[in-house]
Amino acid sequence: MKLIQRFPQWLILLAVCLWLLPTTVVRAEEDGGEEEQLKAETAKPTKKEQKRKYMIYDPNRVDAGIFYVGFAAGGNFYIEPKISSTTKAPLGDYFKEFGFQAGIFFDYDYSALEENIPLALRGMIGYKYILKSVHVFAFDAMVRRMFRFSEMSTFGLGFGASTAVWFRPESTVPPLAAEEIIFLPSLVLGAGFEFNPVMVDFKLLLNRIGQDATILGMELYAGVRF
Repeated sequence: MKLIQRFPQWLILLAVCLWLLPTTVVRAEEDGGEEEQLKAETAKPTKKEQKRKYMIYDPNRVDAGIFYVGFAAGGNFYIEPKISSTTKAPLGDYFKEFGFQAGIFFDYDYSALEENIPLALRGMIGYKYILKSVHVFAFDAMVRRMFRFSEMSTFGLGFGASTAVWFRPESTVPPLAAEEIIFLPSLVLGAGFEFNPVMVDFKLLLNRIGQDATILGMELYAGVRF
């Protein structure tokens, strides 16, 4: 005790601090390393931005269908009820005429993927001449259930909707009256083959069904997909 009393108190405290300092530094380094490791483990990896590929099959994307553009033309057959020009009541008879049409098709095909998803989307923008005097501009869209026979041939059944604008004279009896514009949506049922690059498509369009009131059309297309 006499030996300890000979040294000043501040010198004793300094010695104790120097003795404890290495242990404190090591513990701080260990704690800091654990925190950095924990942050590195919990941090989410950042995805490198990649430009999306259009019109090119990307095997890294499961939802990447194959996109086609095609042109097709063909004939149609439409029926529409005859209506009295004065009373607007149906006369019990129909206009029944053949016509023609042409359009651009847009196919987004999932059935060609390795996952063999039996689905395809089809859109069409086109012009139709129907009932001898009616000009129609239409957009059709369908969801199709695909049946693949080989890499080059498929068959699809689909349903969807059509929006169309009809331009026609108010009366077919001379002298012709001014044209009227009619907006006519329809339900679309379709079936078609693709023998790449050739395509054949049949569509049934139903606007309404009823006694002396049915409006429907049948269209057959043949064309080429690019």
